[in-house]
Amino acid sequence: MNVADTTSTSPGPTCPQCGGPAHGAGEPCPAQTGTAGRTLGFEAGAAPAPAPQADPLVGSRVGSFLVARMIGRGGMGTVYLAEHPVIGSKVAVKFLHESMAQEAEVVARFYDEARAVNLIGHENIVGVYDLSMLPPNRFYYVMEYLEGETLAALEHRGRVPVEVGLEILLQLCDALAAAHEQGVVHRDLKPENVFLVSRRGQRHFVKLVDFGIAKLRRASRGQTQAGVLVGTPEYMAPEQCDDGEIDARTDVYALGVMAFELFTGQLPFTARATTQLLLAHMGKAPPRPSSIAPVDPNLEAIILRALEKDPARRFQDMGAFADALRQVLKRVEAGPAPPAPAPPAAAAQPAAPAPAAPPTTPPEALSGIEVTLRGAGGAPLHLPLVELTRGGLFLRADSGLPPLLSRVRLTLAHPSLRAPLALSAEVVRHVSPAEAAAVRLQPGFALQFVEATPEARAALTGLADLARPAPAPQRPPSAAEVDARLDALEARAGADPYALLSVPPDAEFSAVRRAAAALREELERLHARPLAPAHPGRALGLLVRVEGAVSALGAPASRLAHDARAGNWRGVARCLKAGVPEALVRARRDSLLGAEPGRRAEAERQLARARVAHKLGNAEAAAAAFEAALRADPLDPAAHEAFAAFEAARRS
Repeated sequence: MNVADTTSTSPGPTCPQCGGPAHGAGEPCPAQTGTAGRTLGFEAGAAPAPAPQADPLVGSRVGSFLVARMIGRGGMGTVYLAEHPVIGSKVAVKFLHESMAQEAEVVARFYDEARAVNLIGHENIVGVYDLSMLPPNRFYYVMEYLEGETLAALEHRGRVPVEVGLEILLQLCDALAAAHEQGVVHRDLKPENVFLVSRRGQRHFVKLVDFGIAKLRRASRGQTQAGVLVGTPEYMAPEQCDDGEIDARTDVYALGVMAFELFTGQLPFTARATTQLLLAHMGKAPPRPSSIAPVDPNLEAIILRALEKDPARRFQDMGAFADALRQVLKRVEAGPAPPAPAPPAAAAQPAAPAPAAPPTTPPEALSGIEVTLRGAGGAPLHLPLVELTRGGLFLRADSGLPPLLSRVRLTLAHPSLRAPLALSAEVVRHVSPAEAAAVRLQPGFALQFVEATPEARAALTGLADLARPAPAPQRPPSAAEVDARLDALEARAGADPYALLSVPPDAEFSAVRRAAAALREELERLHARPLAPAHPGRALGLLVRVEGAVSALGAPASRLAHDARAGNWRGVARCLKAGVPEALVRARRDSLLGAEPGRRAEAERQLARARVAHKLGNAEAAAAAFEAALRADPLDPAAHEAFAAFEAARRS
């Protein structure tokens, strides 16, 4: 099997990076090899080794920009820094390798990379601005220039704080969720393809790059030949290693590998030969992250679930992955729970914890499941069952908790079982009485089943389904109620995209996409199963309005134009934080003030009032004047920064 490494140098008589003989397929170039021995993707701002001869592309004109120097080289193309000769703005230009320009499929894939990125339009994905060709056959596209470092470089400097790592992963989840919504699977996630840049106070703002082997699931044209693997072997999902079906869960696995590496400093699988590495992904269980480094048990469970061999057992989408990570981040940001009261001296010897009735009554099916553990000396312990899932359970206990990561034996009994179910489990979480009171949980400990047989897992599935409370029956809406709902949506659609989606004017881009997805699902369901003859047409009209709202608000560049015209300075601030290029902000501002010259004078008048009020100590008047100035000139970055500094000083 061949592995197409998107960051290896292309064949040729000499390597333009190191000046030596051309490297074989997959062989890293010394000028591009990172400290971990893996080949790096392009890194903005890092100059390559001197080329043995002049580069003919340097000095050429690409649109309004002049190519200044090479900044990186990958398997499909070479990336150059280009600058505008008048205003000095910078862009990155990716040229397809000249040797590949005669291959129609390669050219199509190169264009598909630009198309895929443009289709997604997400603030955490590198922006693409133009696509063209220099005669006779130098295909290129122009994209955002990134000044920062890769995630690989950040990891190399030492252990990444948990909250920083979680914030990075959450941004990646959101970017990939947007990609998957458009049918784009990245297929080459790795730390070298994650850039970290500074964006208005956020030090680790993610920019995902290199969609060179991304697969457009809805494309009619195939993107890979059978038996040819594409990706980076250290991060490839089992189905990717074995020419299986590729979908969003393939990226879930790769992000799981990245999370493992981020929090342990090691990859889950390493091998000298690529074949051994692929076989490990396909059949070898990953080590527990906590066996390598201190990792929160809940975070460990999330990572291991993302690394499941069977795609059906992983998180089914990036939204579910992000929800799980977000819960861990909330606990990390809240800080450690207060220590539980020390037990009395008489409790020094291990003793069976006294069963305590849970504060809430469990479902009838749950209370019918009897759990028996083996305590000290083999004595049976009966503890109240609070929650049961296919993967584990939670038992109530106020004291005497078994140590974290220890193994316990237990049995589950229920009338639906022919015989009690004997299981092994690991203790993965403690909830002390103090923590339980703080977060409205019940005190006790969580167990995760290990080494369960297929028969035991099937029985657990049946018990978990029994224990899951039945959803409350919902009365289907009447035709009149649907009419009223459509009336309300049509009224909101006529007002504003924010009103249609029911999101605030400073909504995050992820919130805009989630709201649109929920509304789209509701309308598509009504279109397919109408309750009145007029419903399909009305639902279809609203679906068009929803797509228009997403087009206006779903990406920073388009939202910037919409919010500037509407005077929504809060939405503009969200776009500025997302990293809209300064040149675009200046162009939009010049256009707005040119069409409505009175805006500038009003903004200057209000800013003067804000400065006077602030000097006199009248914070409320100063804030009102700042907001009025920003409504008049919402694209003034200096006014945004001044107001942000004022608000920060006001809060301190």
